[in-house]
Amino acid sequence: MVDVLKSLSIPYICSNPGSSFRGLQESIVNYGGNEMPEFLTCCHEESSVAMAHGYAKIEGKPLAVLAHGTVGLQHASMAMYNAYCDRVPVYIVLGNTLDATMRYPGVEWAHSVQDAAAMVRDFTKWDDTPISLQHFAESAVRAYKIAMTPPAGPVVLVADTELQERPIADHEHSRVPRLALATPPQGDSGASWRSPACWSPRPIR
Repeated sequence: MVDVLKSLSIPYICSNPGSSFRGLQESIVNYGGNEMPEFLTCCHEESSVAMAHGYAKIEGKPLAVLAHGTVGLQHASMAMYNAYCDRVPVYIVLGNTLDATMRYPGVEWAHSVQDAAAMVRDFTKWDDTPISLQHFAESAVRAYKIAMTPPAGPVVLVADTELQERPIADHEHSRVPRLALATPPQGDSGASWRSPACWSPRPIR
């Protein structure tokens, strides 16, 4: 999962640390060397998304935000709505434990849900809940492309806790798709409104 994020050249991940993405956070710091992306500890999810919003306005590309379960997404939702209204690409990775048999008692039960992105779906461009590492790779790259395609906007990728922490089998090989951003449509640069063919009516016979 970290290799996929690195392939997107995301420089920073803004986050108020939470247990639902502990596996991904640990991998970013230890496996990924805390570089590209670098984990930035924030005091609140709304300020995390606001930082990503400001970065995207300046640099023209998104930062990632890690949010914790239902409560983290609710805290982030107002800033996500601001990004949606401003047409800014924000890349949200949301921790969640989908399989009820894998939830620890207490917080994980209270903060997990079946459809984690439902509460922000009306003001995001796209969301997905990958169930395998290859699925995560495909969706992570697609989410970045969708966020960056005009009109830009927030996307949500739900990272399941079991998927984050499950050991990779020796024979399991995942492919990281190549990111290819869409080229926005534009008018023909060779066309001119001064050309007679553009405005002259046909002769009446």
